[in-house]
Amino acid sequence: MSGILGVWNSQKPTPWQNMLDDLHVLGQDGQGDWHDTKVCLSLGCNQFFDTPESCHEAPVVEFLGCVLVWDGRLDARELLLADLPSSTTDAQLLIASYRRWGIDCLKYLIGEFAFILWDAFGDLLLVGCDPVGGRTLAYYWDGKTLLLSSRVVTLLLHPQVSKALDELYLAHTICNLWAHPPGITPFAAIARLRPGFALVLQSGQLQQRQIARLAISASYNSRRSPEIYYEELWHILDRATKDRLRSCRSICSTLSGGLDSTTVTISLLNHLPVVDAFSTVTDIFPEFDERQPIQSFLQQYPQVRWHPVNSDRAWSLSEPWHSLPVTDDPLVSYTLAMNISLMEQIQRQGFGLVFDGEGGDELFYTSLSDLARAGCCRKVLHILKTEGRWHSAVWREFVLPRLPRFLRAPWFARRQRLSNPLPVWIAPAYAQTMQTRLAIQQYYESTLSSDQWRMIMWGIDSAGAVGMGQVYKLMSAAHQLQYTSPLLDRRLVEFAIALPPALQYDSMHEKIFLRQANQTKLPQDILWRSKENYFDPLKYAGLGKGHQALELLGQIRDIPLLRQIVNVEQLKIYLDRYRQGYSEAYCPGEPYQNNTANQLYYLLAFVNWYQKVSDRYVRQCITSM
Repeated sequence: MSGILGVWNSQKPTPWQNMLDDLHVLGQDGQGDWHDTKVCLSLGCNQFFDTPESCHEAPVVEFLGCVLVWDGRLDARELLLADLPSSTTDAQLLIASYRRWGIDCLKYLIGEFAFILWDAFGDLLLVGCDPVGGRTLAYYWDGKTLLLSSRVVTLLLHPQVSKALDELYLAHTICNLWAHPPGITPFAAIARLRPGFALVLQSGQLQQRQIARLAISASYNSRRSPEIYYEELWHILDRATKDRLRSCRSICSTLSGGLDSTTVTISLLNHLPVVDAFSTVTDIFPEFDERQPIQSFLQQYPQVRWHPVNSDRAWSLSEPWHSLPVTDDPLVSYTLAMNISLMEQIQRQGFGLVFDGEGGDELFYTSLSDLARAGCCRKVLHILKTEGRWHSAVWREFVLPRLPRFLRAPWFARRQRLSNPLPVWIAPAYAQTMQTRLAIQQYYESTLSSDQWRMIMWGIDSAGAVGMGQVYKLMSAAHQLQYTSPLLDRRLVEFAIALPPALQYDSMHEKIFLRQANQTKLPQDILWRSKENYFDPLKYAGLGKGHQALELLGQIRDIPLLRQIVNVEQLKIYLDRYRQGYSEAYCPGEPYQNNTANQLYYLLAFVNWYQKVSDRYVRQCITSM
């Protein structure tokens, strides 16, 4: 991914080159900038060559009276070209689309993109991103100055930007609540552009508008045979894969023994004679060693060249941070060390574009609410009859989510009395703050039963999911890799939303639609495997025997902010108990105090992030001012 930067009407001297260089990690193929002192606007870009055309394109594109910096790839180009030659680059096509449709061009663009476009004729600055969240931008606006960047932390280098943390984001993160509202970042002064939204700056006024939305069908066409839907899935998937293959990078895939990655790899084989596939393997964590189903897949598809990568030492908290960039968010997955070991091998082998199966869990899902809305009343009644307490299921699935918030509040309060979601080491005074109480309410709201569309939107729009995704993209860029998933193609997402829920539901198997669509394509031991969370042992090992956990615990006392939030003595007791229990009682293959492990892990991950972002961005900025 490319790193783009924009500054309009700065009230203080801008450390422009410092900010632009900070984005070099995102794009190392070319750097350029553009300045217009008359309108107080500067644009810059660190390029990552994505398509063959982009290799011959300047970092800042001037076309049809517009100036553009952007990051991404446009698909379904034939729908946009009109009278333009086929040699038109994606950047030129984006500008031409703006000239054709104005701000509404976001409705017609398919692909993964984020951009900053200056229209001198219209005296208008347009900032936009795709509706599936393939790319996003961070921005700062104080009513006078607009700052834009592919990275949140880059904006901290500007002297106008406050370094204060966002209290609501902090509460969700420290308390492991994971219901971060859309658009927020770790810093109160910085926001993220939401999927399908645009910022429009004109005559000194900034507006945020939602321009592009995922299409939602008013009704389902359940009269078609399931086989037609299976064929349509593969048609759309193959088209999404083909569009992503328009790349100047060497291509590979990641491969597990699951449905999503094998489906994507098959789609790649529909276009390529040979596919290189990388997998994590382990000799000490049998829970997620998937060599057996992978071997079944390789026997059926010998044109896949397999590259196993051992991850025995890739515990949580063991990332080599001394050689990695500081992340925008503290939301680091406990599988990151394992993912980095995989990235290192992929980079070493010379690949640049990596296909994966991200998004399958959200797409191939349905709920009782979806079934009821589709008129599948008999199926809903049958499911309810199988519930031990059917009235509880009715309350949980249909009544509670539709109550007004003031009526839901007493129910949430009762649940909190029965089981407090906050870690026991959170200080009582902090638990009673307004932001913590709001975070708890948002947490309970997020646990309500939801339909498929809301599940998909939460996965691409919630600040927690976006933040974790940005960490992953940054680590990929640091290894000069770009990951892509055809399952997150806008056309495929809209297809999944329109699927009749009856095709998505099965009492025995999740992702039944995807399983049925692969009946003739996948080995049986992959086709009917149950979905499990394989990677928890990495989290348990990092906490239970990794030295990094103890080191991070010792650093908490050096952070005044956390001394007011966390009872450090209580935290130490729980971590010591966890480590002792892990050494004495941990049974491989079984969860080990998973809720406590999650709470410990994300607090320690925050400590690690806070120290590094303070050293690199906060203290450095204070020193240089």
